[in-house]
Amino acid sequence: MTGKYFLLIVVAIFSAGCKKQLEEEAFSAIYTKDFYTTASEAEAAITAVYGGLYDLYSSGAVVFAAEWSADQMFPRNVVGRSSLTLYTHDPEYSALSSFGRANESPLEIWRQAYRGIEKANWVIEKVPPIEMDTVRRNNILGEAYFLRAFFHWMLTKNFGDIVVKTSATSSIENGYVAKSTQKEVYQQVYLDLNMAVNLLPDYTPDIVSGRVSKQVAELLLAKTALYDENWAVALEKAKAVITSGKYALMASPADIYSPAMEDAARQETMFAVEMNGNLNPPRWSQVHYFYAPTIPSDYSKGGAGAMYAYSSFYNSFFENDKRRLLLDTSFTDANGNVITRALIDNRLVTKDLVLVGKYKDPNAIGAYGSNNIPVLRYADAFLIAAEAEVRQNGATGEAYSFLNTIRQRAGIADLTAGLSAENFIDSTLQERSWEFFGEADRWYDLTRINTFLQVIPSAVNADYPVRSPLAKHRYFPIPQLEVNANPMLEQNVDWK
Repeated sequence: MTGKYFLLIVVAIFSAGCKKQLEEEAFSAIYTKDFYTTASEAEAAITAVYGGLYDLYSSGAVVFAAEWSADQMFPRNVVGRSSLTLYTHDPEYSALSSFGRANESPLEIWRQAYRGIEKANWVIEKVPPIEMDTVRRNNILGEAYFLRAFFHWMLTKNFGDIVVKTSATSSIENGYVAKSTQKEVYQQVYLDLNMAVNLLPDYTPDIVSGRVSKQVAELLLAKTALYDENWAVALEKAKAVITSGKYALMASPADIYSPAMEDAARQETMFAVEMNGNLNPPRWSQVHYFYAPTIPSDYSKGGAGAMYAYSSFYNSFFENDKRRLLLDTSFTDANGNVITRALIDNRLVTKDLVLVGKYKDPNAIGAYGSNNIPVLRYADAFLIAAEAEVRQNGATGEAYSFLNTIRQRAGIADLTAGLSAENFIDSTLQERSWEFFGEADRWYDLTRINTFLQVIPSAVNADYPVRSPLAKHRYFPIPQLEVNANPMLEQNVDWK
């Protein structure tokens, strides 16, 4: 069932708690049924939903599952972790689970996303009657609708047909829900995002860091429509974000990711998972830890050295592309020594290693980095608009304008004029690859247009000399534990 352990445990606790109340007075326990009564409790409830987003990203599973499956990044070849890159995973995620790496896997995405949905459902059901400032109450509801849509979108792009959950779990019985088709999932996402657009405020710099605005909801609407091949809506919503005047591209791609520039970068990073290794307790993610070399360096005070970029991806950039500067073929250790490419990590057979610098934080200790993890960026509005425009109307001047805006910021020449629609789309997808590497985006471009079978076999190196995905690998299998627990839930057809 969806979030089996979470839902059943919650229901059991609530049920047991209610029975116990009949026998003795509870002095400190707060139960869901009587929690949502004040403005402060509404604020605490929506904060908890955002906490679900943090839980989803802190393990790194969202980034790892996508990046290790695609053609840009690969993990250090160790048992279990390599199963996603080699497409040897199964519905039980046996290798990952057996070696303590389930939290790096799609299993963690399923688990944490449904926990987030459950929290959002309680907000949507319980907050409306609360007597509080009307504008703020509407904003809270808009945030909850957005986050519920986001979690469902995250699930369907990873698993295909999934369970749509739009009511809070108040009993064991209503925890059992059957799957919906991906088309039905998209329809629910549209409904929730349209509600969010109507309830959320426009972006201003005064919005609390990490909270969503109307324009963030419009951008996720555009991206959902892109995945759904609803080109008209994708174009309309992407253009709404662009013409809103609320956001702007940073002058330098490198500044988007610098911890020192994160407040300024909010003009482009529309929605991010906020990280801060200096808080107590810290907000951390394994993403920072995995990308950094194992010794103290200009990347961190010591990482895992657990993932790198393929040299073929590094070589695909134009030499003058500013985004290429976010990839390194050397690093500097704490003593100022330059560690050359062949010596970056002697545990790997591959010697033409490439480091990914988007999460570089010299002050980070292990996983305690302060780089925010981008989820939705303003640049995406231009590339969504470019693709949607050409798919509807061909390679028009407007499509070129959208695409060239991103190329110009990167410091490379405008796209060659006069391309066919097909070649323009290929160029747009390549631009997306250069723009969003390391941000858990590329795999879903390859799967939504279904070209991964052709692309992946060329993304190889000495550690992964052969990669042979099958058609069933377009989506991850639903965790078998969930299928076994929910009599209404069926495994995806290709994984039966």
